[in-house]
Amino acid sequence: MAPPRHTPVLAASLSMLLPGLGQLVAGARRRGLLLLVGTTVALLGLLAAAAWLRGSISIDRRLVAGVLAVDLALLGVRLFAVLDAGRGGRAPAVRAAVVALAALTAVPHVAIAYVTVRSYDVLESVFADEEPGDVLGSRGLFLAHVPVLPHWVAQDSWAHGLAERLDPGESRPLEGSPHVLTDQRAAAERPWTTILLLGTDEGPGNWGARTDTIILVAAQHGTGRAAALGIPRNLVQVPVGGRLKRFNEPLNGLYSFAREKPQLFPGGTDPGATALKQAISLLLGVRVDYYALVNLRGFADLVDALGGVQILVKERLLDSVTRPAWGEPKPRIDVVPGRTYHFYGREALAYVRSRKTTSDYTRMARQRCFLSALADQLDPVRVLRSFGSLAKTVETSVSTDVPLDRFPDLVRLVTGIEPKETLTITFGPEYFFARRKQDNHPVPHGGKIRATVRTAILDPDRLQAVGKAETAKKSC
Repeated sequence: MAPPRHTPVLAASLSMLLPGLGQLVAGARRRGLLLLVGTTVALLGLLAAAAWLRGSISIDRRLVAGVLAVDLALLGVRLFAVLDAGRGGRAPAVRAAVVALAALTAVPHVAIAYVTVRSYDVLESVFADEEPGDVLGSRGLFLAHVPVLPHWVAQDSWAHGLAERLDPGESRPLEGSPHVLTDQRAAAERPWTTILLLGTDEGPGNWGARTDTIILVAAQHGTGRAAALGIPRNLVQVPVGGRLKRFNEPLNGLYSFAREKPQLFPGGTDPGATALKQAISLLLGVRVDYYALVNLRGFADLVDALGGVQILVKERLLDSVTRPAWGEPKPRIDVVPGRTYHFYGREALAYVRSRKTTSDYTRMARQRCFLSALADQLDPVRVLRSFGSLAKTVETSVSTDVPLDRFPDLVRLVTGIEPKETLTITFGPEYFFARRKQDNHPVPHGGKIRATVRTAILDPDRLQAVGKAETAKKSC
């Protein structure tokens, strides 16, 4: 029986799509079946190995080498299949077409190799080598010991001590609360990870780096539950601990202060981040595992690289904010409530930083909603298309102490957060003890704050029932 009629170009094209298919069409059934079966078995084996190792894969040079080796092996098989299926052509045009198909076959493999190597290079430069050594507390989410404060500090001594009024229930160590002891056992079965998100105003005309965005995100493994806690940037007399008992200036200046006096804040890779992690930990009464920090320009470029974000606006905003780089106009925002807008980098920056016609507290809520929408609308295809600019932005504008080997788990944790299971809380005026006379800055009521945080973690329904928290789905 005569072999089926075919053209070398057609056979090569079919083998480019599926190794061995072109050989079958060309009549080389044995070779075609070997290629088909071999490729299928290899792919199934890779999928099985990936599923088996899913929870234990660590990002390191061995993983990169493994991915490159598999990529190279698949490329070799596919190139052999294409060139072998198209070798019968003798005309120059046919040979040129087969070579072009071979080159086209190599393109995705070269791209995979580039993305693999470049991604690892970026991750290695941004993420930490080991677990941070500046975390307060280690057993469970709640701190067992918080600063022991008097029941009353007179107004005329606010400049020398943390002004606070505590009732007996709030002054007890957290572990002394029967409610915590009872309910924390259930919480401990699904441990929590906490990340302190920091946004600095570092940019043209701003000296230093003030952390105007301070949000602690606590996420529970395996449940989709999370809490986003917004901390006002202008709190004063916040406890820090260690070699600095408290910081008497506004909280957003602690980062720059600590970087100028690194000897006061040992244990971490960035003294400013260490100081803030420990201050927020003592203020909220919970362990702060990691931090992630981005500056103005980095934030705008990240939003651009991710394709922008759609937001349902809930307030009238007409404002301009600090430019992220010299030579640029000030980012401007002009929106009305009830409409949905697609914000790109600079306009998104104006949206999350605007406070001319609103308060710091509504701005904090706006920032949390924006971050929630950004995570929810993340498009993997867009990420790959903008990979080059995204990698450069992350490398130059983002810093964190999350260990590289925790990155896969952290991605799964964050992508699994459900907006309807996420509480959002802003520690506004009801959580202030009073305002300091000389500058009107708020002094935090640590007892109330820590009690609310405990309830948010252990009994979120009760916190919503009394109107002290909302879910991200509802508030945004």
